[in-house]
Amino acid sequence: MEAFGEIKGVEFPPDSGAGMPGVYWYPTSTDPNTMTRSLSRTGHFDKIDRDNYEALTGQKVLNVIFDEDKTAKSVRYVAARAKNDSGARTVSARKEIIIAAGTIHTPQILQGSGIGAKALLEEAGIDVVVDLPGVGWNFQDHPLGGGASYDCR
Repeated sequence: MEAFGEIKGVEFPPDSGAGMPGVYWYPTSTDPNTMTRSLSRTGHFDKIDRDNYEALTGQKVLNVIFDEDKTAKSVRYVAARAKNDSGARTVSARKEIIIAAGTIHTPQILQGSGIGAKALLEEAGIDVVVDLPGVGWNFQDHPLGGGASYDCR
């Protein structure tokens, strides 16, 4: 980044979401030693052989079900191509439920489960489990990878 500073006219926006051309730092999901991207395949399928782990593919989570103490106890899901939730199944957790569905679907699952801004959930007819206004807000998509952009005026 210091080398870019030596180029005349190069700007350093406050962050990658500022909407300005220039040089900025942003985190990535890459192993710094091997430069290998973090993928669900390598994190959840390769070399995992445990009795307490099963990955279901081709499914869509509808919501997480909580007990009276607001502890997640099970997950309701359907086939990803299902037209509705009439064939929904439920799987219960023995210990914990981890939601790792990416930047778009994780908030969608949380909100559909009753975790999010109270006004939004009530407007959608979803029972509020936890009023947590930040869920699903300030989404910023970064469809392109790293690189440099220049304003050549």
